[in-house]
Amino acid sequence: MKFLQNIPYGKMLNYVLIIIAMATLAGYVCAKGHHAYLIIAIPVIAFCLFRILKLYGEIENRLMFVFNAVKNNDHSFRFAEDSRYTKYAFVNQSLNRIKDVLDNAKMQIKEREQYFELIMECANIGIITIMENGIVAQTNSKVLHILGLERLNHIDQLRVLSNELCEALHSISQNEQRTVRFATEIGEQSLVLSCSAMEFDGKMLRVVSVGNIHEELDRKEVESWEKLTRILTHEIMNSLAPVTSISHTLLSSTSDVDTMRHGLETIHTTSDRLLRFVDSFRAVTRIPTPQKAPFYLSELVAEACSLTARESVVVEVCITPEDTMLYADRALMSQVFVNLLKNASEALADFEGGRKITIHSTIDTEERIQIEFTNNGSAIPAEVAENIFTPFFTTKTDGSGIGLAVSRQIVRLHGGTLRLKHNDEGRVTFAIVME
Repeated sequence: MKFLQNIPYGKMLNYVLIIIAMATLAGYVCAKGHHAYLIIAIPVIAFCLFRILKLYGEIENRLMFVFNAVKNNDHSFRFAEDSRYTKYAFVNQSLNRIKDVLDNAKMQIKEREQYFELIMECANIGIITIMENGIVAQTNSKVLHILGLERLNHIDQLRVLSNELCEALHSISQNEQRTVRFATEIGEQSLVLSCSAMEFDGKMLRVVSVGNIHEELDRKEVESWEKLTRILTHEIMNSLAPVTSISHTLLSSTSDVDTMRHGLETIHTTSDRLLRFVDSFRAVTRIPTPQKAPFYLSELVAEACSLTARESVVVEVCITPEDTMLYADRALMSQVFVNLLKNASEALADFEGGRKITIHSTIDTEERIQIEFTNNGSAIPAEVAENIFTPFFTTKTDGSGIGLAVSRQIVRLHGGTLRLKHNDEGRVTFAIVME
């Protein structure tokens, strides 16, 4: 009974026993006709009822406090459990155990969330989770990179980027796939959207995957060309090497007649031309691994301009900020800059009027360096623009057709992109974006 007195339940039991005893006594004295003793029994019963209700109220208040704290996601509370300092030690111990169970459940939920977030981040495709009202519940960094955003809270934010993309995300339904095209600062983007739906926490969610078609096509294009060039290089080299060697030996002999010499010269010329063609193939597929180091962009631009200078072409340079630095392979990037400047100068060869090339560099909000090469010549014909980055495609009689293909591959090896950004009359721009 001493133990029961140290806890509210024991006290409540004591009060109940007292009430029963007093009620029994009251019944007994009433039966004996001694009603005067009721003056003692009734106050005792009333006092016990009052104490029971008070204890019940205090326990109920503690329970309500726990429920409200859990509802408000506040798990910082903890009750005293030492019976020397509180008469509610047993109740507090029980409430603390409930708190520990809830804390463990919350921790498990948090770990699962982190696990699924990690899976989303590891996915090689953009993922957006959208609620019915258009609020974005979750995204991964891949989709933010594709869209060029730091964060995405509602899909209406995408209206400034593309109304078509925003409406597609609003209306796309389960198991549906759509393709959306829109223009960005780094050129035209083509995205493929795929949607799945699920119910979570009583709410309908749409999980939309976002893939960049250009990146996938570019990757497949490079893989295809690498395979093709390796095969062609192997086969052509095996065929031409003996022919070149024999023809060179025969040409060295002075005893051959003129007809034989003429034929051998033709063989040698053909072989030499084919070998140069093979060397061009090698240039596309055997770009060395970039040896990166920091250097000032202005130095690289000045070097490229000096190598491609033409008196009839004015080159304007605007680098913002002036001390912009690149972390790249200087030799390889110099090859890209020289090639872009050379192409721009050649595009202005037949242009009448002031021939001008502008090199403009800025740093965007995501710390990416954007370098634009713009000439004021004529627009590139559509059928040519579609193939300018295809290896060995050229409109020049003496061109190899590998300049832009190699340049794009060099930029890609540095984690950047090279695109035809603008193709208008009087404004043709190639843009490099370096991460």
